[in-house]
Amino acid sequence: MRIGPALASLILLLALAGCGGKDTASNKATSEGPIGKGASGVWIYTPAGKPKDVVVFFHGQGGPKEATPANHLPWIKHLVSRGSIVVYPRYEIAYEADPMPFIVNGVRAATKRVNVDKLPVLTIGYSRGGAEAVEYGAVAGGKGLPVPDWIMSVFPSPYGNQKNIVDLSALRHFTELLILVGDQDQVVGSAGAAYLGQRLQAGGFPGENIQVEQVQSHGAFTADHFAPMQTTPAAKNAFWRPADDVLDALDQNASN
Repeated sequence: MRIGPALASLILLLALAGCGGKDTASNKATSEGPIGKGASGVWIYTPAGKPKDVVVFFHGQGGPKEATPANHLPWIKHLVSRGSIVVYPRYEIAYEADPMPFIVNGVRAATKRVNVDKLPVLTIGYSRGGAEAVEYGAVAGGKGLPVPDWIMSVFPSPYGNQKNIVDLSALRHFTELLILVGDQDQVVGSAGAAYLGQRLQAGGFPGENIQVEQVQSHGAFTADHFAPMQTTPAAKNAFWRPADDVLDALDQNASN
């Protein structure tokens, strides 16, 4: 059968459209996941309209439920509503001592589903995920994955990858880092942030790129270890607002 020029052109266009992540512009927000098997699974949330940026969101260590977006879904939906693609790697089903290979698998699967090229990148991590957000930043470039411009580490533990310690010397020096500690956090306290800071210093990361802020309890709001899961106005102001401020700045820089 002979293929005419018009049909040949159509076939070529369809083939090109299949290369890389799909166009993420949509007239409504979408979600899918988990994509992939087991700990390599990932959830992807895309906004209505053209995405402004990418957030890679790292959960804490808390069992099967925490390994899903359930505990963080209000924050994720808020990020999507402001125009962010959110990638949520599962990385474990129960406890996984060496989660980075699964993080890499999950984020890579997400980038094959959605086009994140040239979008600014923020990683947000909570508890163990707070350290993983930093460790991911150190390995992402070498794995061909989205490299964070900013990292927001919320109430971090000292390590994310506890079996194979990640060398932070590869964390790119243009990256900005915000570390939050809670004044009533009885799980990791400020020790996790302090040790993470020592790891960054040992890796030669510039101290001027690191901001450490204490989240203060006030009124009915207690800045304990589980405060980032709350949706009260005080919790949103403590956690959501700083992320929004970072993303707004990244989006502004990207548009210039």
